[in-house]
Formats: sequence, structure tokens, C-alpha cells
Amino acid sequence: MENSLNAYLADGKLFSKLSDITRIVDPLQKSVVEYRNKETDINEIHCFDFWGKNKVCDNCISMRAYNDNTTYVKIEYNKEKTYLVTAIPYTFDNRRLVVEIIKDITNSLFFDSLGDKDNELTGVHALIDNMNRLAFSDPLTGLYNRRYIIEKLPVDLLNSALLSEEISIIMTDIDHFKAVNDNYGHLAGDQTLKNVARTLSGCVKRGSDWVARYGGEEFLICMPGADLETAKSAAECMRKAIERSIIEYDGNKFNITSSFGIYNLKQPGRESVDELIKHADEKLYLAKSNGRNRVEF
Repeated sequence: MENSLNAYLADGKLFSKLSDITRIVDPLQKSVVEYRNKETDINEIHCFDFWGKNKVCDNCISMRAYNDNTTYVKIEYNKEKTYLVTAIPYTFDNRRLVVEIIKDITNSLFFDSLGDKDNELTGVHALIDNMNRLAFSDPLTGLYNRRYIIEKLPVDLLNSALLSEEISIIMTDIDHFKAVNDNYGHLAGDQTLKNVARTLSGCVKRGSDWVARYGGEEFLICMPGADLETAKSAAECMRKAIERSIIEYDGNKFNITSSFGIYNLKQPGRESVDELIKHADEKLYLAKSNGRNRVEF
């Protein structure tokens, strides 16, 4: 594979015009396979170390390029420099990797026109953070969206396997949500989704856990490192809190309930993200068929 990688990056004149740094990464492993234009030991770094944030990027376009098998572009920054990053999926020796072309645009005409560079760059970086956040936010509930699930869940599953830790997935769905829309209107349904989102988030206490809107009235809670008892306790907390809550909209007050399905992996290995979600969804529908407003695992 080394010869193939070197051949791909052989034209130094071409890449010197296109990028300041060119590297090949494995998004699943979060590792750097090949690194050009920067002296470093690629065996000792994660791909996200370059950004100096000490965590996996929330908006990882390399993971998106890997999953969709298409090219993506975004603006990112580290310390005092801002970069244009292009992620290109490529297959080397039957292994899918991603080529990242990283171009320093700090001193581009766009930034030169801003005036006070130090203050303006701070504002630009805040804007970039906000754009990245919006890319993974559900606009109605403010939770993470389906895209975040697709990109973050594979990383958490892989990390759990590498660390030999358990991982638990909770799927929940609002019971009889159609009746809310039919009886009180779709805006009341939107208010219901917002309330449930706040309730679910309020029951998540561990820093590694996250909540996302899976679609419609269905939500997913990922709990890396959580055993079954921890996940059951969290799900029960959520179920009871939703059952107790009173939703108010346009002079109407009503209650709802939700059903929960949990799938726990004690020894993550070859399971795919789709299999993980499928098993949790099966437990959710078992809760529905067993009378709703309950937790199955």
C-alpha cells in the first residue's frame, strides 16, 4: 500500500499549489496513514490532533466523505490559522481511506478585508463553530440530527470495541403522537417534540452520552461505556419525566407518554451501526406492542 500512497502523492508541484498539507486518513480508526508537508510521527497522532481540540471532530467531513463516497469541503481552524479542508474518498488496496487537502486561507483576500485581524479572526472562528454546530443540529428541537448519528455512532462503536467497553443505545418514540397533531394541531405537535427533547437531555448526566432526533417523533440516546443497568436507569428516568410533564399550547394542556427500547453490547466487535439501531428499534416496538409507556431491553 505504501507504493500506492506514494504514487498518489508523487506530484509535489501539483499539491504544493492545491494545499499546504496533504494527508490520508482512516476516519473509522481516526488515524493518519500518510502525511505530507509537515514533519511529524504519524504513528503517534490521531487525525483530529491537528485541530488541537483533543476530541473527535463533531463535524467530521472525512467521515461523511467515507460514508457517502463523495467529496466534501469545509472551513476549519486551529489556534491562529484558518484552513479550507477538502475530503476526497479513495480506495487503496481494497481499503477505503480519505485524502484530505488542507489549505491555509488565513491570509487570503477574504480575511485581509476584515480589518482588525485578531478580533475578526476570533469572530470568524466563532462563526465556523456555529456553522459546524448547525450542520449537526435538528432545527426544531436543538438536539443532534440524523447526520450526527450517522457520523458519530460509528466512532463511538469503534472506540468501545478498542477500549473493550460496553455501549448502550436507547430508542424512544412518543406514544400516539398522531393524536396530538390531530387533536391540537401540528404546532402543538412541534411544542411536544421540543418538550420531549428538553426532558431527554435533562435526564442525560454522563458527559459521554448524547441525544439525537432520529426522525419524526423518534429519538436516539447513545451511552458509550454504559452497562445495561445504567441504561435502564436512564431510560426509566426519561419515561417517568415525560409521563409527569404537562404540555401547554394555545390554552390547551395535555399529557403524553413514550416507549423505550434498549440494546446493550457488552463486547462490541463486528456489529454494524445499522445492526445496533435495528436491535434497539426492535426493543422499542416490543415496548409498543406490550402496551406502551414502558422500557424493554
